Amino acid sequence: MTVTVKNNTPLVVPNRVRRQAGFKSGDRVEFKVTHGVVTILPKPPATEDSDDTLTPAEAKKVRHGLKQIREGKTVPWSQVKHELGL
Repeated sequence: MTVTVKNNTPLVVPNRVRRQAGFKSGDRVEFKVTHGVVTILPKPPATEDSDDTLTPAEAKKVRHGLKQIREGKTVPWSQVKHELGL
């Protein structure tokens, strides 16, 4: 099966290919590129031992950030980009 890659458009994996690969909605996948060949692999769910687990310090930062959001202490993305010179 062939699809066309377009600028600023996500690459879409056709339904038939997803079904044949056994991918379901919500599944996580990992992309690997070797010598110009893209391989899409299923990514197992995160476990307590995985790198996706937050450290206590990271979890504290996330809780702090969520608290700031709830309190309305946010700035527009355009302002952040301007301040960072992006």
